[in-house]
Amino acid sequence: MSKSKLDRGTKIYIGVLAAVALAILIAWLLSLEPRVWDINDRLEQDSEISAYPYPFRVLEINNGIAVVSSPRSPQVPVMHFLGIIDPALRGADPDSPAAVATQKKLADIQGRVRKLVEAESDIERVSWRIDADWLAAHGVQLQP
Repeated sequence: MSKSKLDRGTKIYIGVLAAVALAILIAWLLSLEPRVWDINDRLEQDSEISAYPYPFRVLEINNGIAVVSSPRSPQVPVMHFLGIIDPALRGADPDSPAAVATQKKLADIQGRVRKLVEAESDIERVSWRIDADWLAAHGVQLQP
């Protein structure tokens, strides 16, 4: 009969670490939402939505409400956002034809996202959530 080379304290420590790791894994698995993945796959398959410079994504679904990421917020001036997706618009007049067309394109795409998501039988409506991480990655810090 061979003796284990680990003392009792080490075995307990390893057991506790394994239990914590298992608990974290189970919590992570329970938080996964395959339904969100399915809808995001549909968004990616839409040629107009997937071609847009901002990647709209469903973040979560709660009681029939799909929370969808958005690059727009009252906290961020529209021209700031438009300058990110189209650098030629940086410093442009917000009423210029190019700026107006780009704003309309955003509204059209966001409307298309809403329509596609709300077409799902289990989704009653869409709620938009500002994508602070995407904005931060493009140099925009939101004020708390």
